[in-house]
Amino acid sequence: MKLFEPDVMNVLILTDFSEVSNNTGKYALDFLGNAPGQIYVLNIQNINFKKAVPDVLERKMVEISGKLHKSIELFQQYSNNLKLEFHSILSSENLINAVRRCVAEKKIDLIFIGAISRDVRHHPLLGDHAYEVVRKIKCNIVAVPENQKYRKPETSILPIDYSVLSEERIYQHIKNCSFLKDTQMTVVEIEENDFGVKKEETVAHKLPDLLNGAKVDYIDMAEPAIFSRDVLLEIQEKFDIIVVLGKNLNVCDRLLHTRYGLCSMVNNQLPILVLHG
Repeated sequence: MKLFEPDVMNVLILTDFSEVSNNTGKYALDFLGNAPGQIYVLNIQNINFKKAVPDVLERKMVEISGKLHKSIELFQQYSNNLKLEFHSILSSENLINAVRRCVAEKKIDLIFIGAISRDVRHHPLLGDHAYEVVRKIKCNIVAVPENQKYRKPETSILPIDYSVLSEERIYQHIKNCSFLKDTQMTVVEIEENDFGVKKEETVAHKLPDLLNGAKVDYIDMAEPAIFSRDVLLEIQEKFDIIVVLGKNLNVCDRLLHTRYGLCSMVNNQLPILVLHG
């Protein structure tokens, strides 16, 4: 399945060698299907090379390298796609710098990161690290809930807040994502406050042409309603994937914020695709 236009996908999978990370990698491979790609598996370690004892550092590096190699072997054995090439990357930089470097140097098209349930960790669904990546890395990202198995998305939901995102920006995000053309999309247009004016002809009306005739439903909803527990639970029953536009900062914060967002209060079981255009 061709997802984001390039003939060969460059994919980054973040791992801490946990079961959540392993599941995220498997989800990524299923997501890619038979598409050719370069798979980069990144692990980040907090290593102070200046203060580290040489013998201890050497043993640690051998141990980490072994874990990375096992992760690669796990993914290779799981995937039947012979058009994938796997590469391991070990970094001692902080999370954001390490991911930014990989995105720039490897020309990454898509990042996969695991999302921890709030019942497992004290922080919310996406976790501090995943939320930081979503907000600071300008690359398309899929946040995969723990234990989530891949199924081809047939229905998607896209909340749009016009008060902070222009039509031009919305089109830029969506037009390069051929993946969305295979789904039945529902656009939720968030009503602006009393000082805003809703557009008579909205983006949702124009999306079918942008998506080559794909079916698009749309509803408008007041901001408090769309970010409510009941609505998120209903979304999980009706849709296969949540799509968020990375520049739609209000939506990102209200939905994904690690402390104040809706996903901090409700366990979301849907993958979240964040498009950065």
